[in-house]
Amino acid sequence: MTRFRAPDVPVTLSAPPNGRVLVVAPHPDDETMGVGGTLALHRAQGDAVTALFVCNGIQGDPDGYLPREEIVPTRRREAQAAADVLGIGELRFLDYPDNLSDADIHVFEGLPEDPDDARRALAMGFADQLIAMIESDGFDIVYFPWDGELNADHWLIGQAVTHLRSSRPDIAERASWLGYDVWSACIPDTVMDTSNVMETKLAAVHCYESQELYVDYAHAVAGLDAYRSLLLERGATYGEAFVGRYREDGS
Repeated sequence: MTRFRAPDVPVTLSAPPNGRVLVVAPHPDDETMGVGGTLALHRAQGDAVTALFVCNGIQGDPDGYLPREEIVPTRRREAQAAADVLGIGELRFLDYPDNLSDADIHVFEGLPEDPDDARRALAMGFADQLIAMIESDGFDIVYFPWDGELNADHWLIGQAVTHLRSSRPDIAERASWLGYDVWSACIPDTVMDTSNVMETKLAAVHCYESQELYVDYAHAVAGLDAYRSLLLERGATYGEAFVGRYREDGS
């Protein structure tokens, strides 16, 4: 018989478990908006954190405030500034172009002609790169955009992680996998109390000055994180939500 009961209440935590951390960010700024508070908590307890930026943000200045050749270097400088605030020790850039349409997805060579097949091939290729990183670097905790994100780049990366975890359980079992939200609120399995590090997170958000020309991201982030406090202990003011839970062995 089909289960007939309310969803499970999420696990609530005041600090993440220790471990070597990888945060997968579709664009420079997603690591901060989605999981910046939790990363600050990792820094406070001495964990090594690496950020992997998949797309370079080249489409992140549609009104042309910057010369086009300055967009990617600017986004990288902003990512480094935010990393310094949050305590991210290493930045890696894959330099994929972002916001790929059906017409221009073939900027990557060797993809299938059908755009849907091309997206699948890109997702599988990214999954292979992530597998290699997990095997070589031994990350204990991986934060990634959950696979229900409405932004196409976020969604594609979430799909890649979903494929990885189903096709390579040997790799999936090596780490905790927690999907974070930015554009689309998830129904969480885990909620982290980030009340004490919210000022740090917002300071990191403000490092992305080129993006704040378009959206008041600090306002949006504070609103989502304040909403998450509904699921936390009384007195909490901010939280970050995740699809997935930390492994029971603590990593």
